[in-house]
Amino acid sequence: MSTSQSAARFGALALAIGIIGISFSPIFVKLSEVGPTATAFYRMGFALPAMGLWVMLESRGPVVRREVARRDWWLLVLCGALFTADLICWHSAIRMTSVANATFLGNLGTLVVSLGAWLILRERVTLGFALGMALALGGVGMLMGSSASGSPGDLAGDGMGVLTAVFYGSYLFVVKIARDRGLPTGLIMGVSGAISTIGFIIVALALGEKIIPETLFGWAMLVGIALITQAGGQSLVTVAMRHLPATMVSVSLLMNPVLSAVFAWALLAEHLTMLQGAGCAVVFIGMLIAQRLNRPGKRP
Repeated sequence: MSTSQSAARFGALALAIGIIGISFSPIFVKLSEVGPTATAFYRMGFALPAMGLWVMLESRGPVVRREVARRDWWLLVLCGALFTADLICWHSAIRMTSVANATFLGNLGTLVVSLGAWLILRERVTLGFALGMALALGGVGMLMGSSASGSPGDLAGDGMGVLTAVFYGSYLFVVKIARDRGLPTGLIMGVSGAISTIGFIIVALALGEKIIPETLFGWAMLVGIALITQAGGQSLVTVAMRHLPATMVSVSLLMNPVLSAVFAWALLAEHLTMLQGAGCAVVFIGMLIAQRLNRPGKRP
């Protein structure tokens, strides 16, 4: 077996395990004994040591480094602020609506990145992307329509899911700009993670959320979301991106909401209505079409 084949297999294994770890995130949030924003605080706080180690190793590696300019620090602060807003909306959506609705709506953030690239960076958007986007938005309408017939909290939760997509897509877009400016990945993740951790505890206290879990099970959920989802899942996906094509990784990540819905059905007994199931399928197909058929290039 060649070195490239071994690297590809290692990358595929890392990607698969990473996606599973990330897909457990809504389960940890649902079972957490503290508030949704407080859960985000522990998620990032417990993962910060691993991120700090990443920054240290990165600073000693063979990476071309340069002095961080003042406007680069503003980019890092913006990354932290957007990630804070993203997780606050995301965790709230999980608590307020079904895991399936929250995850499928939140994952629309990848399409927001493409829209930002089209509007700001003048990257060309193909007809295939536009059709996929329209299909995904149709699925969003089906999901929110299914919630409209339920409790008001379900529809509000879907709204938080849509906001999650906006903030997450904006976060990824700013990260792309930071990476294009030559900032190391570890520095971006570490600084934005530290900023968001401070933001989470401030918002959690301001909202009067419960901060301290009552049982060992509650603590286990917080350690699990920090180590399995944040430090483990996210890091393994990052590792996979070094060995696999970006298109393969991005399309594979579409399995995240599918697996989350399956885990919610198996572990939380969350059942999908026919309209929800159809909406999830339409969103998934729309995102798949948009990512597979879009080949960005500069607009003339």
